[in-house]
Amino acid sequence: MKRLWIVIFMFFGITICCCGSLLASAQQDISSRISSAIDGIIEWKKDDVGSEKDGFLLNDEFLTQAGTTAGDWYPIALGRLGITDNATGYLAVLNDLIDKRYATKDKLDRAKATEWHRIALATLASGGNPRRVGEKGSIDLIADGTYDRRDENGDGILGKQGINGFIWGLITLDSMYYEVPKDAFYSRDDIILNILNRRLADGGWALTGEESDPDITAMALQALAPYYNSEKNYEYLDASSETIIKKARQAIDDGLSVLSELQLEDGDFSSWGTVNSESVSQVIIALCSLGIDPFNDERFIKGEKTLFDGLMKYKNSDGGFLHSFVFDNDNPTADPAKSNSMASEQALLALTSLKRLKEGKRRLYDFRPEQSEETKTLIKRTQEEIKGLDEFSPNSEIQRVYDLYNTVSASERSYVTNYAYLAELMEFAGLEFAEEEIEYNSGDAGIITPITYFTESDKRECESLPLTLTGEYRAQVLRLWQKIICCEDFQDKNYYYIKLEKAKNEIDDIAAETEYIKNEIKNKLYPFDSISLKDRNTVNSIYERFIALSEYDRGAFEKSDVEGLIKAKKQVDTLFAATVTVIVLSVVALGIIIFVVLHVRKRKKEKLSRQMTESEE
Repeated sequence: MKRLWIVIFMFFGITICCCGSLLASAQQDISSRISSAIDGIIEWKKDDVGSEKDGFLLNDEFLTQAGTTAGDWYPIALGRLGITDNATGYLAVLNDLIDKRYATKDKLDRAKATEWHRIALATLASGGNPRRVGEKGSIDLIADGTYDRRDENGDGILGKQGINGFIWGLITLDSMYYEVPKDAFYSRDDIILNILNRRLADGGWALTGEESDPDITAMALQALAPYYNSEKNYEYLDASSETIIKKARQAIDDGLSVLSELQLEDGDFSSWGTVNSESVSQVIIALCSLGIDPFNDERFIKGEKTLFDGLMKYKNSDGGFLHSFVFDNDNPTADPAKSNSMASEQALLALTSLKRLKEGKRRLYDFRPEQSEETKTLIKRTQEEIKGLDEFSPNSEIQRVYDLYNTVSASERSYVTNYAYLAELMEFAGLEFAEEEIEYNSGDAGIITPITYFTESDKRECESLPLTLTGEYRAQVLRLWQKIICCEDFQDKNYYYIKLEKAKNEIDDIAAETEYIKNEIKNKLYPFDSISLKDRNTVNSIYERFIALSEYDRGAFEKSDVEGLIKAKKQVDTLFAATVTVIVLSVVALGIIIFVVLHVRKRKKEKLSRQMTESEE
């Protein structure tokens, strides 16, 4: 009998060891697949921008897109992956762009607050400080784009573009847990309320309409994730003007239920009538932001398909990701046969979220320094203690675990992912919750690290600049300019400073001329079909300035504008030629008429003269 128990014990021991080994192997395989997919996207994008092998993704070609939707999300992903790339070059171009756009009436954009949010996150990811941007460091993207987002009349316009402004405003505020001044136009609670009161009847969110959209719902959850453990109640009116009182946690749980219902049998989602990869990417980011492992949560496993399966089915053989397997009329640049840049960047962000979750790092948009080992150990211990509770636990034990939870810093408590269970037990036991006080960041962190050397390679690159520059050299010149103004003194520094200052001024002049011509086309030639001969001087002036640009800089214009300008030029030339022809023919005709009249008069005069002579005879 004793031997039988020994055999049974050994059998279960071996089984447990085997299961543990299989689980570890499965986890390692998942991590490997995530890393491989990340590498594939980066290599695909490098090829897309013509990066040399083992070169920077953020090369000079890529940097032409800095400060745009197409150019800012990849640097965000690279920064969150900890990949060393050309971040200093990116910041140099970005700061120059911000300076120029801030010099205009609309600054970054008249309506879209998300321009501030995206650029602020990209600045943080690249090692910069979004509260001190521009060449002089005098621009604050956080204040201007979030809590002090106002128009010229002083009215708040954070939500002018819709709920996206509030969602990304909150994400940006919490990217470094920035402090909101007491006299700000929007408080954190204002922004949270503006997200909550835009919930639809089913508990989800959408840009427009009454049907929840997976992308916007997922983004709303990403924004609210830091508040999941908050016991604060928010009171607001729903669409039917009924008073609603909810915690952020309750709204998040409702949103998760909506996303679970919207998930398709293949693991992905449909948005705006198209089954696509971007939607599943956003849902993955949302779950990871809430500390939910998409591989294990039954709500997001349909059949045997996980969210990861739903995303990976869009992975192309070249490493990039497809937008959809069908042509999308709302997204004509998304070819179902080709990897798509937006789909790939969002997949990269989703995979980065997964990788960070697996490695025990902060959520994707939490840019604060990583937690100390002491904090991680305390959070893990707290979660284990919460797991040990049940509905039969005495109040004293529940209170003890809650007190342990409160030893975690208030700004870190959102990483205690099973707190909701403890909160339920607290309510059931009638125990009181402590007041929440979070210490926010004033914004001193994240300052650009000064560049200390202007290398021999930099000098050679500076000397190789052509005598006549074009916009093609903008990123290169700005990158070198940033280095020369930040570097330590060295022999001939003044020579390179003057050379690069001249080059920067020339590049600025080209940019100003290009922008001027674009505005002239839009303001003076639209609509092109109405061009008449009276517009000839204007058309010729714009055309001559356009032709004077380099071939590269002419490529910066929209195709429709170039075609319209050429059409207008041909039209006024044709009209002028026709007018000249009419004038010439008129002159010739008039000449003939005059000649005939004079000739007739002459003949009459001669005839009269002969008649008078005959009469005298």
